[in-house]
Order: sequence, then C-alpha cells, then structure tokens
Amino acid sequence: MNAFSLLWLKNIDPRRYAIARIGFALLLLSHFVHLFPYRDTILSNAGMTHSSAAKIGFYQLTGGTSISLFNYFQSSFEVTIIFIFAIIASLTLAWGKWARTTLFVCFFIQLSFIHRAPASTTGWDSILTNLGFILLFSPLGKDWNPWNLFRQWNKKQLNLKAPQYGLVLIQLQVFIIYWQTVIQKLDDQYWAKGESITYFLLSHHGRFPGSWPVAWHDLLDKINYLTLIIELAIPILLWIRNTRRLGLWIGIGLHLSIAILGINLALFSLTMIVSYLAFIDPWPTPYKLKSSTK
Repeated sequence: MNAFSLLWLKNIDPRRYAIARIGFALLLLSHFVHLFPYRDTILSNAGMTHSSAAKIGFYQLTGGTSISLFNYFQSSFEVTIIFIFAIIASLTLAWGKWARTTLFVCFFIQLSFIHRAPASTTGWDSILTNLGFILLFSPLGKDWNPWNLFRQWNKKQLNLKAPQYGLVLIQLQVFIIYWQTVIQKLDDQYWAKGESITYFLLSHHGRFPGSWPVAWHDLLDKINYLTLIIELAIPILLWIRNTRRLGLWIGIGLHLSIAILGINLALFSLTMIVSYLAFIDPWPTPYKLKSSTK
C-alpha cells in the first residue's frame, strides 16, 4: 500500500496541475483555431459528408455508435457557433474559471469532431482526447490562473492537497505513445531498411521540395535509426528525475525538427511537447513533507 500510495496518491503542489491545465487549454485553443477554416467542409451537411453517411462510416471504422453534437447541429451557422463556443471555453479553461465544466465542454466538442468526421481524424486528435479524458477526473489546480501563477512562481506551497495520479496517467500515456510508435515503425519496411526519412522528405509531406534528400541519403539512413533510439529513450529519460531535463531537451528538439521538416505536423509536435508538462516539477516537495507521507 505504501508503494501504491507513493506512486498514485502522493500529494503534490497543485500548481503542477495548473501548468498542465493551462498548457492543455492553449493546445485545445490552437487546435480549434486550426480547424475553424475547415469546419463547414468536414462537419456540416453542406460539406463533404452528410451526417447520416458519417454515422455509417464511423460504425464501419470503429464498430461503435457515433456520439456527436454535429449529428444534431448540422448547418454551417450551427457548426460555427459550436466552434466559437469551444474557443471561448478553452480560453476560460486556461484562466481556471469553471475549470471542470469548461474542460468537459472542450472534451465533448473534440469527441464530437472525431465521431462526426473520423476520416479527418489525425494522430494528435486521439492524443488530445485521451489527455482530456484523464484531466476530467484529475485535480485541475483551478485556483491558479496564469497571472497569479506567474506572481507566486517562487513561493513554496506548504499545503499540498493534490494527489499526483492524474499526472502519472499522462506520463504513462507518453510512454505508450512513444513505444507503440517504435513497435509499429519496426514493422514498416522503410523504417526497417533506414529509408523512411529520405522518402518522407521527398514526398508531398516534406516542407522543402527537391531531390536534395537523395544526396544526403547515407546520413538520413543513420538519422532514421537514431530517431527510433531517441523515441525509445525519451520516456525513460523523462521518468528518471536526474535525466528529466535531458529528456525534455531531446524531446523538444525532436518535435521541433518534425514541425520544421514536415507540413501540417506543427500541432502534433505541440501536442507532444504539452504532454511533457506532466513531468515538470518546478516545486519539489520539501523533505519534511515527503517524510510525513510515508
């Protein structure tokens, strides 16, 4: 029980949850703003797919029932109102006002988007949904907004009343994302042969067109395998306190490189970087308080 409590129920500074909440809220804001120009095309009945066909498509892809606001609010005007509401809710969540309610609103709108337009779902959509679900049942540091968090950044909190289970669940999510990615890549012939990055940069996904990757093919082959090693190492480096800073720098560098070299991958990189907030502890628990939890 002591080991279980230490891992899941140890009380931490609630400002750690506030940092995660604010980062997640700003990430949602970026996501909703990114989708806004495409809202009619993918979510209204005036776009690519009628809601009835979308329900069938969702069932064929997942075997489940589509649960989406956009199945009922189908006009261009109604979709626009929902998106404006989502943007306002994400800003309110960042400030900490009605945090649980606004988080649920953002989560349900994000879930509605996935269920209404599964063909348009990206990798970061799934990560956003999972992070939102975890935070729904976690402390949110709602007493802290960006302003008072900044003003009291250097002050120690002696009243630690936030169990860390929510942050631990996000940390485990990061483990799963990276290691599952590596397992999938090892089953891909291009990653296995060291050619994946070269082909990626030559494709329409590459930001800088031209045949230049061919000239750098030998180096890119080595970077291909180095990337797999890095993706295996990042979660371990983040988990261990003494190597956490190294893991943060390596992970941020990796995802900034992905955002720079790839088209339309900035939000994915931002999503992964925001997930690192679960590992950041600017206010380590004082020794006396640590002892009292044993």
